[in-house]
Amino acid sequence: MSADDKKLRAELVDHFHSAVEDHEDVMAECLAMLRLYNLTPADLFFKYEAFLMSRPSGLRAKMSVLTLPVARQLRTEVAREQQAQAVSSSTSAMSGVAVPRGGEVKGSVGVKRGRNGHGDLGGLLSSLSGVASPSPSAARNGSPMLPKSAQFDTSFATPSRPTNGGPSGPSASQYRPSLNTSASSLQTPLARSNIASPLSSPVSADEASPGGDGPQSFRNRHQPHSLVETLNPHLPASVPNRPSGRPRTILRTLEDPQDWNYRYMFEKVSQRSEALDEQIDTFGDNIRADYGLEELGDPHFVSDEAIYTVGRILAPPTDTTKASASSLFLESSRLLGSGKRIALRFPPGEVIMKGGPPGVKTFGVFPGCLVCVKGKNGGGGFFAVEEVVVAQPSYMNRTDKKDLLKFQHGDKTRGEPVNLTVAAGPFSLDDDLSYEPLQALLDVAERERPDVLILLGPFVDAHHPMIVSGSITRSVTDIFRSEISTRLERLSLASPATRIILVPSIRDIISQHVALPQAALDKEAFGLPPRVSCLPNPCTLEINEISIAITTADILFHLRSQEVTQRVEEADPQPPSASPVTKDAMASLVRHVLGQRSFYPLFPVPENMAGEVNLDVTHQKLLRLDDTAPDLLILPSKLKHFSKVVDSTLVVNPAFLSRARTAGTFAKISVHAMDRDMLEAPAEDGEEQLEHGVFERARAEIWKI
Repeated sequence: MSADDKKLRAELVDHFHSAVEDHEDVMAECLAMLRLYNLTPADLFFKYEAFLMSRPSGLRAKMSVLTLPVARQLRTEVAREQQAQAVSSSTSAMSGVAVPRGGEVKGSVGVKRGRNGHGDLGGLLSSLSGVASPSPSAARNGSPMLPKSAQFDTSFATPSRPTNGGPSGPSASQYRPSLNTSASSLQTPLARSNIASPLSSPVSADEASPGGDGPQSFRNRHQPHSLVETLNPHLPASVPNRPSGRPRTILRTLEDPQDWNYRYMFEKVSQRSEALDEQIDTFGDNIRADYGLEELGDPHFVSDEAIYTVGRILAPPTDTTKASASSLFLESSRLLGSGKRIALRFPPGEVIMKGGPPGVKTFGVFPGCLVCVKGKNGGGGFFAVEEVVVAQPSYMNRTDKKDLLKFQHGDKTRGEPVNLTVAAGPFSLDDDLSYEPLQALLDVAERERPDVLILLGPFVDAHHPMIVSGSITRSVTDIFRSEISTRLERLSLASPATRIILVPSIRDIISQHVALPQAALDKEAFGLPPRVSCLPNPCTLEINEISIAITTADILFHLRSQEVTQRVEEADPQPPSASPVTKDAMASLVRHVLGQRSFYPLFPVPENMAGEVNLDVTHQKLLRLDDTAPDLLILPSKLKHFSKVVDSTLVVNPAFLSRARTAGTFAKISVHAMDRDMLEAPAEDGEEQLEHGVFERARAEIWKI
């Protein structure tokens, strides 16, 4: 046995242990793969891990031990991968493929030869470009069929993104409260862009360098750390906190995070039904309390008199992505209408809306939306709606004046603003897993030393091209530890007064809990520093007196794609002299979340989005917003970034820190203190508690990373 064979055997034992050490047939199969495909033992081990991850969980458990049949299946997988790479290499004439002198390029197995010696599977690959082939000298020296850069190339064509010509200003809701800041229409960045041609450059319009010389690196990005938009610009901007070894804020969570650590995929039909029924009955109780209704009727009961009823909006599956107003159904609870469903009809021009935002003359619904409607069933098999009743906004949080004085003017804050920085993943570009955007964000945090840094997943994105293709050479745990935990450790040492909060995403491959509501990350398993707090998704927390609600589910985008609007008239229209209300689509979506009092009110999850949200209906209680509205609501979305006030709640969409190969955005929020004299003044009429009024004293900024 040669020295090389002994070395290869020792390395295989280091990676596969007794699976190859105790079974000579498995060892021989592995050695054959190393020689045939020019692999190292480490490469083979990584391919085996990727091979396991691509299998269903049940089959994955059976194949977790490398037996001879499993090794033969792995060999087939490696052969298929090598053949696919060879096909890609043979079709690379458009990208400057090198042809050896004195002869044509040899064909690959199963590849139909075309003109000029190019391989083509039935002509389907004629328009694709590949990677350059290795030189003949490299092949003679025993190098692999493809260079390493070609084996792990993850570039792909990206549709160009339209630009809006510049940042739009912030907009504030005209419906409780009325602010002095002017409202401006919000345009979403979603546009129907055509798929890029296979021959087009894999660089989008905003990724190209000014000189047009190709893709621009992240370090040379245009206008790094630049301000995009500001809400409440009349308030002073945040300044770096003084160096301190102690946090200036008190962090409290309102629920026990262990409630989220439940066993999912064990739902029973009866439990789902009870949870859905309870939602309708709770909504009906709130409507009766808001409007003083004595009773709610059964919409299936045929009558000539109009009745009030509540239920859940349902829409049958269609060939399109959105239902229409004429195809909606109302589902009653078992207590109110035996759980039956009846078609809804909205007579055009005859429906009025009670309790809606002043000046807004549209009513939006979506599958899963809980509604209260007034109308009658005349025996035609449908319920004709005459009036829509909108749930009233929740009460705002209130705190004792002495506690507010302690939080805002105590020894820790001394009347200075509380600074928050919020960013949502992905934290790495699609080209690599070096986490340059995250490093740029942490550099800003190290300079400015915010009181709280909120990082929202995904941290290791399951949809990252390198993870999807199996091109990573490290485990996902190692990636998190080396790229995220170590960076947070350095920030914690440089700014010990900064509290760091991590909230996972369903797309996090490092999370062992992939259902919504989602448990927090395991802090000890990833070696996170002590100053880091891991919270579930969604969560509600308090920083001093400020109530903050957070979810990483893209509910705004999902609602946008499923919302059905209906023209209505106001029951109590505003006088003509009142200032007009600017139509704000984002405010309407946020109002759905606040009005339904749920972080994810959609049900069922749209089929084309089921991979992003695995909804556990039985634990819907963990998705409920509190009966009091949050002071700050953070809803990251692929829709355009914004910060606005909706029903006295400051709502921030920081968007994503990175988008494919371009820099993204994040948010800075500075909550200023109330006037000290007002807090120290004697209470009027025995009023010892005050609303927080964060929307008035918070400056929210959207920054480009």
